[in-house]
Amino acid sequence: MKKRETILAGIVGALVLGFVVDRLVTSVLREPKNELQARIDSIQRKIEAHEKSIERGREAGAKLAEWRKRSLPSDLEKARSAYQAWLLEVVRQRGLEGGTVSFNEVTGKNGVYYRLPVMVRGRGTLEQVTTVLHDFYRAIHLHQIQRLNITPVPNSRQLDVTLGIEALILPDAEQTDKLAEGRSTRLSSDRLADYHVIAQRDLFGDGGIGFDPADFTYLTGINGVNDVQEAWFTVRTTGETLKLKVGQRFEVGDFQGTVADIDERDVVIDSDGERWLLTLGEQLSQATALPPEY
Repeated sequence: MKKRETILAGIVGALVLGFVVDRLVTSVLREPKNELQARIDSIQRKIEAHEKSIERGREAGAKLAEWRKRSLPSDLEKARSAYQAWLLEVVRQRGLEGGTVSFNEVTGKNGVYYRLPVMVRGRGTLEQVTTVLHDFYRAIHLHQIQRLNITPVPNSRQLDVTLGIEALILPDAEQTDKLAEGRSTRLSSDRLADYHVIAQRDLFGDGGIGFDPADFTYLTGINGVNDVQEAWFTVRTTGETLKLKVGQRFEVGDFQGTVADIDERDVVIDSDGERWLLTLGEQLSQATALPPEY
């Protein structure tokens, strides 16, 4: 029995010793090593994040340097003058008639950047308009077209064009009194000939532009004049505004009608024995037919 107990005691002692040694190794070596590795991993992630931040900073710095080269002159008045002269030159060189350039109020963040809103108007063919747009996007300036309105001129191949442009001015631009020189890479092709296909498609047919001006006539306002309501219709093909009271008859293109009622936001029109409802902002062709009992 004593021999068996001695063996068992030795086995138990060995197990206890092994457990103690394992715990000692874990507490002295493994846990510190794991903690050290976790710290190393954490530091490495921070280093990688910092390096990415530095890289983004370099990229932003490179972009900013490029924007400084392309910006309109840092002097606001000189920027207006130089940019207006350039736009008028483009419009007139390309043969647009009645070309005008006007500016709206400058906006932006003082000392950081300024937005210069510009409106360009003119009249020309589709080929001339295409050429103007090609010149605009080929220029290196910090500008973009925010809005483009094209209205066909009746019985001709002419188009009335309005460009709403936004140009950017940086206070620390490289140029102070003149526009930057160079060519942009925004176009898929720098060759004007590659865009002639747009005009060659003859979008408006051989006989000039055939359309009904009623399709370009909008209800743009309802106003009270001397306590009498008036419905204002703008004919975009001519720029004319019809100011009509209840009972007044009018004719636009193939459309003939009489104003039957004027509400705060709606106008009812009698036309060919039917009644039509038109809401502010809609064009005549969008009028909704009303039931006979109305």
